[in-house]
Amino acid sequence: MLKKILLKIQKLEQQKKTKVDKQSEIQKEIDDLDLQLKRLYSFKKDYEKLEKNSQDFLNNMGGKTT
Repeated sequence: MLKKILLKIQKLEQQKKTKVDKQSEIQKEIDDLDLQLKRLYSFKKDYEKLEKNSQDFLNNMGGKTT
């Protein structure tokens, strides 16, 4: 009986280890995606700021006569 219990424990521990390893791998992938998203959102924000500043500059130039 003890042998069966020990085998069951061993089997469940192995399943647990497999799941924990997969969880760790998935979490790393999620972290990598978060980092890429953070960079892209930052780039988008910088681009929108540059676009607005460029438009403001061009509008100011067009309003002045020399």
